Amino acid sequence: MQHKIDSFTNHEGLKIHTERWLPDVEPTAVVIIVHGHAEHIGRYTHVVDALVKQGWAVYGLDHKGHGKSEGVRALFKSIKQEPVKDLRQYFELIRAQHPDLPIAILGHSMGSVISLMYTLEYQNDLAALVVTGTATRGEELLSRPLLIMAQVLGTLTPRIRVSRGSEPLTTDPEVNHAFEEDPLVVHGAMRAGMGWAIIKAGREINERAHELTLPLLIGHGEEDGITPISGSYTVYERASSAHKRLLTYPGMRHEIMNEPIQDQVLADIIGWLRDHLPKHEAASPEPIV
Repeated sequence: MQHKIDSFTNHEGLKIHTERWLPDVEPTAVVIIVHGHAEHIGRYTHVVDALVKQGWAVYGLDHKGHGKSEGVRALFKSIKQEPVKDLRQYFELIRAQHPDLPIAILGHSMGSVISLMYTLEYQNDLAALVVTGTATRGEELLSRPLLIMAQVLGTLTPRIRVSRGSEPLTTDPEVNHAFEEDPLVVHGAMRAGMGWAIIKAGREINERAHELTLPLLIGHGEEDGITPISGSYTVYERASSAHKRLLTYPGMRHEIMNEPIQDQVLADIIGWLRDHLPKHEAASPEPIV
């Protein structure tokens, strides 16, 4: 495997951290990983390993204000105008490197919102989409008064931090502890502006989900207390994709790719991608220099 760390300067003049992993033979497809709120691409190395073993090139970025990227920590005012724009810029850089390969996106949690919004804007450029912990129904966790407060605070004082619950990410205590100890994770409560941006984007995605026509795989833990599973059901039911599948995992929480059954989850994702990515034979079996 060949690993390269790089960066690009986004439309706001911020340096966005990126990482690339290539197989030792010519890749047959590209998968872009889009991470969730407060985390970073470095938490996906086991996912990367599994994907690269299939002969696929894997790319990932730290969203602005996340991980090693510049920007106010964990704050977007608009999903479409900030991370989606960054992802588009990154996508174009990737496509220039692999002009003939099919490209899929794998997005988790807030990353699922970014990925779905991106797909609604640029669907024809993608071969397939996989999302887990879909976060399009987050407002269901709030009462009506709290939802109104979220809108007011998110609009007027976006940087203020609001209370967050203590729901665990997975059923694995070691994963939860590693997250809390990770210095690249943005710890503490979510900013009001970020919460409101995700809610607004989720509403638009739910309204436009019928526009989705590409192959679509959705995965969700049935005991997810962070992003309601109803969001995954909504997107699945409304999507017009001829090839779509919803996989739910009993007893599992938010980060299904980090649960004790992660091998099964990754096998499900890889098997589905192998079935739905357009076939592309490598031009040469020789290692890339």
